[in-house]
Amino acid sequence: MKILILGAGQVGSTLAKYLSLDSDNDITIVDQKEEMLTPLQRHLDIKTVIGYGAYPSVLEKAGIKSMDMVIAVMRSDERNMVACRMAHTLYNVKKKIARIRTTEYLLRPEIFSNEALPIDFLITPENLITDYIQGIVEQPGASQVFDFENGLVQLVETRAFVGTPIVNRPVKELHEHMPDIQIRIVSLYRNEKAIPAKSDTVIREGDQVYFLAKKDHIPRALKEFRRAENTYHKIFIAGGGSIGLNVAKLLEDTHNIRIIELSEDRAKYLSEKLNNTLVLQGNASDEDLLKEEGIENTDLFLALTDSDEVNVIVSILAKRLGAHKTIALVKRDVYAALAEQSGDVDIIVSPDQITVSGILSHLRKGDCMKVHSLQHGKAEAIEIVVHGDEKTSEVVGIQIKDLPLPEGVVIGAIVRNDELLMGSKKLVIEQGDHVLMVLMDVGKIHEVEALFVENDQ
Repeated sequence: MKILILGAGQVGSTLAKYLSLDSDNDITIVDQKEEMLTPLQRHLDIKTVIGYGAYPSVLEKAGIKSMDMVIAVMRSDERNMVACRMAHTLYNVKKKIARIRTTEYLLRPEIFSNEALPIDFLITPENLITDYIQGIVEQPGASQVFDFENGLVQLVETRAFVGTPIVNRPVKELHEHMPDIQIRIVSLYRNEKAIPAKSDTVIREGDQVYFLAKKDHIPRALKEFRRAENTYHKIFIAGGGSIGLNVAKLLEDTHNIRIIELSEDRAKYLSEKLNNTLVLQGNASDEDLLKEEGIENTDLFLALTDSDEVNVIVSILAKRLGAHKTIALVKRDVYAALAEQSGDVDIIVSPDQITVSGILSHLRKGDCMKVHSLQHGKAEAIEIVVHGDEKTSEVVGIQIKDLPLPEGVVIGAIVRNDELLMGSKKLVIEQGDHVLMVLMDVGKIHEVEALFVENDQ
């Protein structure tokens, strides 16, 4: 696939790195700043073009006439919209994806019709990140939570701790411990290496576990891997930007929320927009202020400022002052590594990885409903809808055990008519099934796509 990325910021660069791993992709990226493009050109097998991504001359230089897709992730919403408009009108590009942040635009979906601004898919990072954080808040003990089938089923990442029921026991005992709960471990990582999650695989302390279960069964399932954690009640948010505001709005009616914002004007704005949240104007790294506000009794500390440095520092400070759990929003790898090494940041949220996951579902062939990037882009979790019949589909009417799946691909579950069916070997795939699977190696994606694409009779 020939893909044109407009904008070499954090999201554009991350996307280029990720997509360039697939040899079938031909990637071109455009940015005004040469210094943004130089490291990408040096380390990746991609084409780079210096210039303004909304100018026809620059787009033509980048080869837009032959592109299958344009992904506009420049800083300006308006530039992204204009670029997609031209891609459609002047160059007949089939698929256009744009990052749009401004609420005023998002509230008027008619703006993005073919007659106005033809954009096939809108990516709103702040909303994606808010939903992601909400999943973690709702499932204490989970490191990551990914929704499938409109939230009916979730893929959860957690760590296995010594002294819990399943540690040093084989996977098959999960069903003995919880006979009334449907759960399927789809992948295990030990010392950052993937290992098969077979029935006789013994789970060890420190294992990174990914499992599928119904949303309301997850709290019980988590107790198998770690000590039960109480529901987060008192939540402290550092940073009152778009994400901080959205999270506070979402949680303030059910949780005790305090938000601290450095800017006086922004703090006043937050107090007007929030009804049940205590808004504090001050510095989140002010130790005395944190103590005054009872940081030692905080269940969850969320560092959601625009600065990686601040988010890491205040999370470490909050943890050392007694906060039970800390979550930091971190864009750059160097600060993510620093946060991991500290041991005081419990969960690192990568906005770029979340945004890329939101884009990936529109890049995959077949009817992909959801795609979640795992393990820093090395693995993927996919929800794909089965189409066709036994004549036009290679999977309809076939038992899971007989599917020619590549090594490292696990079908975890199937949702059929809103019913969750765990992926047993004898389960037969039917038309309309939503198949939930994990690919431990993203390089196998084309084999999976080919298997699930409906063929012409």
